[in-house]
Amino acid sequence: MALRQQLLSNSLPLISSHSFARPALIQSLRQIKPEVQNPDAVIDTLFGTGSVASSRALVEKWEEEGLKSMNSSKETEDDLEEVLKRRIEYSSKAGEHLVEAYANLTTPSSTPSIPLPSLPILRTLLSTIKIPPSYVPPVLQSSSSSSSNRKSNSASSILDQIVSTTNHRIPLLSINPLGPLGYAWRIADEALFLCEQKVKAKALIKKGYWNEPTGPGPEWYTKRIESNLLQPYPANSLSTTNPHLEKTLLALRTNLQRYKSTISNLERSEENMGEVAGFIDYVAKSWGGLITSRYF
Repeated sequence: MALRQQLLSNSLPLISSHSFARPALIQSLRQIKPEVQNPDAVIDTLFGTGSVASSRALVEKWEEEGLKSMNSSKETEDDLEEVLKRRIEYSSKAGEHLVEAYANLTTPSSTPSIPLPSLPILRTLLSTIKIPPSYVPPVLQSSSSSSSNRKSNSASSILDQIVSTTNHRIPLLSINPLGPLGYAWRIADEALFLCEQKVKAKALIKKGYWNEPTGPGPEWYTKRIESNLLQPYPANSLSTTNPHLEKTLLALRTNLQRYKSTISNLERSEENMGEVAGFIDYVAKSWGGLITSRYF
């Protein structure tokens, strides 16, 4: 196993204590290779500099193992609730750090920016603007001797600080909304795939009125049951398990019952529509026969 994959696999048990962050990878490296003198340099070599790339790799590895945990080695047929229950139990082990996984999914790989324009006239005008300090201690306000020594920051000096900090570029705030949506879609897709495979193995594919395969569909994708796990722990919580797990499983069961009820109503409506269509066809043929026999 390559060192990169070994580090990621060994870091998964450390998520509950070190979160989806660089320290988890560093601790994992120290456990695997304690002789390494500079673990930060090794992490930079394997995952790149900064904290975004390493955290993103850890989240992706955690998600990959989560998809594997949804499958059961038992030969018995699992319904959708059982498959999703295993996934929720896996996610609950991350504890309060699960929200950081979602935050990482919304973080873009790079921060877009635009060049800061160089305008000498603007700088000259800004230098004439004096901005008072944001806070002055009460002692200085009451002291008349120190009032003459008080200096006001000019807008041009603040602009110089921004330029030096951002390397002559203006960073733009950006969010990737497709990250969490793709995460939820992959979980839903895997759950439906596992249920369908178990049903196909027993040749129990259910057919609708028009002979189309029916079963769990994408209607429930819009409801993120896992969002209940993103809540913070209570201040007095001493349990080693996620205190929100029971509530999350209850929400899953309730929503799936609503989903099954909706599907059942749609199936009955489909059957009724078929009966109505058959009746209309029968009436049309009857009227056609009467008209033909009388006038033709």
